[in-house]
Amino acid sequence: MEDDQLWYRLDNAGKLYSSIISSRATTLFRVSATLTSTIDSGFLQAALESTLERFPFYKVQLKQGFFWYYFEGTDQIPQVAEEVYYPCMSLSIKKRGSFPFRVLYFNKRISLELSHSITDGTGALNFIRELVTNYLHLKESVPLQKGQVSDEQLRLETENSFRRHYEKDIPVSTSQVGKSFKIPIDLDKKGHYYITTGIMNLESLKQKAKEYDTSITILLTAVYMQTLLKIQESTMHRKQPIVINVPVNMRSFFESETMRNFFVSITPSIDARLGEYEFEEIIEELKIEFRRLLTRKKLKQYIKRSVVGEESLGLRLMPTPMKNIIAPSLYSFFGEGKYTSGLSNLGLVQVPSEMEEFIERFEFYPPPSIGNKVKAMVISYKEHINISFGNLSKNRMVEREFFRRIRALEIDVSIETNDEEN
Repeated sequence: MEDDQLWYRLDNAGKLYSSIISSRATTLFRVSATLTSTIDSGFLQAALESTLERFPFYKVQLKQGFFWYYFEGTDQIPQVAEEVYYPCMSLSIKKRGSFPFRVLYFNKRISLELSHSITDGTGALNFIRELVTNYLHLKESVPLQKGQVSDEQLRLETENSFRRHYEKDIPVSTSQVGKSFKIPIDLDKKGHYYITTGIMNLESLKQKAKEYDTSITILLTAVYMQTLLKIQESTMHRKQPIVINVPVNMRSFFESETMRNFFVSITPSIDARLGEYEFEEIIEELKIEFRRLLTRKKLKQYIKRSVVGEESLGLRLMPTPMKNIIAPSLYSFFGEGKYTSGLSNLGLVQVPSEMEEFIERFEFYPPPSIGNKVKAMVISYKEHINISFGNLSKNRMVEREFFRRIRALEIDVSIETNDEEN
């Protein structure tokens, strides 16, 4: 099939993200790989073109239909570019000729920024692994291990897995998140997005999680909740629940090879109005909540809610221009307005052994949003685990308090930031 003949609808998550895009809520998130030598832009461009041959359904542009946006194939070629400013900003994927992603390079780092309208963290990770593999083949003569990709495999990679696993008779979850604590910080100027990354030893964090009989994700979520409880106590007179949005990769529970979005978000919470919480209490609360929600039966309800969401919000038959006006407010009220912040763990990145010596680390940056000015993402590679906070404000009280508590757990952490004043 020719590139300009490719056409497909957005998945259920993509429909929402395409309608809420703005100069601040860009919907862009980043996965980057830092290599051991300076990036050659010519090899990187060639690697990108090879990657798009493997994943032709990413060689698309966003088009506006009467009721919804859709992706349409193009014979245009996206160009890699040197990174010059803040991450995850200044890309309008609705602009004519734009792609829903871009590839940037700086010094030894290759960065892939994608709109959530086209994929999630797992899709992005698969894309950048292919990109880095092709680059290292050209630059370092790392051998390729590729076979022919069948039409059936491409179909599986482009399917809407929400629809595939949707069950009409499953009741939608009735659990409602009420009003939550909002971090009291002010937005900085448009176009500014600050990243603070903490780098820790993965084995040390595993051992600490083992001491509390829990997972790394729950341990970090508990530290984040403890951080936000402390900030609320020191800045607010009236206490409110702390609610964290935790994305769940549905491929871990349901058969799917899609390279599109296939995640849902659970929202564990701690109600500060009930009294003070010890760290161990927070962990126990989270263990109960994660165990209760992370089952196929409960997650089917989240799939149902995702599929019927546009109907329940009255968006299905609304023309696209009107959706663009109304959807951001609805998302703010029914989506991010319901929780305090977000924390996503992409997990451990694994690459073929012949590539490991050429890759120093991976990083994972959250998409900026006005509803949650601060969010965090976690990724691991070899012996290190990185947690990166994205912040639309110049205020660093969240990051400082979080890493202070990490050190209080006797875990060494080194910190990097793109904010020259902090």
